[in-house]
Amino acid sequence: MFDKEFVCERGFGKLISPFLEVIGKKGWGFFCEHKEPGFSALAREFYANMVGMKDDSVYVRGVWVPFGDRRINEVFKLRDFKHGSKYKKLLENPNYEKIVNRLTEGKGKWEVTKKNPHHAIKRGALTEEAKVWFYFICSVIVPTKHLCLVREQEAILLYAFLKGYKINIGILIEESIRGYHHSNKRGLIPHPTTMNRLCLWARVKGNWEEEEKCPRGSPLTLTGVTKGPKGKRQKEVMVVDAETEQETNAENDKREIEEVPDSVLPEAVEEEPLRVSPTYPSFPEVQEQMSAQVEGSRSREGNTEIM
Repeated sequence: MFDKEFVCERGFGKLISPFLEVIGKKGWGFFCEHKEPGFSALAREFYANMVGMKDDSVYVRGVWVPFGDRRINEVFKLRDFKHGSKYKKLLENPNYEKIVNRLTEGKGKWEVTKKNPHHAIKRGALTEEAKVWFYFICSVIVPTKHLCLVREQEAILLYAFLKGYKINIGILIEESIRGYHHSNKRGLIPHPTTMNRLCLWARVKGNWEEEEKCPRGSPLTLTGVTKGPKGKRQKEVMVVDAETEQETNAENDKREIEEVPDSVLPEAVEEEPLRVSPTYPSFPEVQEQMSAQVEGSRSREGNTEIM
């Protein structure tokens, strides 16, 4: 495990306005910020010590670090609730025909293997709005570097996002962390930034200025145009690295973003106050903010006990 690479959460940079509106209404602004780099040794220690975990806590450097959905939601300022009934029913009995038709407008199909008749859907077959939400899932919820195929569980989750179902993100991240542990730690190590935040919240000590950091990915940026068949330009919402976007003409970017259709919005959005557009704090700022947040939370708990 100590020679494995990481797949880091990336967060978003420049957001198209319809997508940003949904993020604000859902209260996901802080969660979608571009992430600080994770500490490689800390993340490896966390996963290695999961063999001795108790319930939803892992012993790291002398401290029990909770990683349950409630703690994750608290750290990332997400609303804490149970999955909605519609999403639960979808998980219990997914209608695969409806899913592929909704994600591709009837133009795609399931890739079949000997073990699974619903193995995956090709990313290129997705609609514009489905691509946006697919990148959202693969960048901040279940980080992955392989975006050519939308696998079965990703497709089910993607369908739920498009339908506006009530979903607890903390549960999804906890399941992803546990899933990596139960897979005998095969593949790239996920969620290093989440490990950072959880350990800081639990007051794990370390010489943070000297610890090795995971390679930091560029923030993902939603922009608009790609070449279609026979050289024709066609509109398609896609994600590019920040470095790539800097090479794009600024006027074209502005026009493309303005032309993105409202169809990027999911079918149903729960109304909440629109939050401020994300900013991108450095790691010391994140540590300072979280320390103040922890102190405030603990002082409130102390006042409650006195009363």
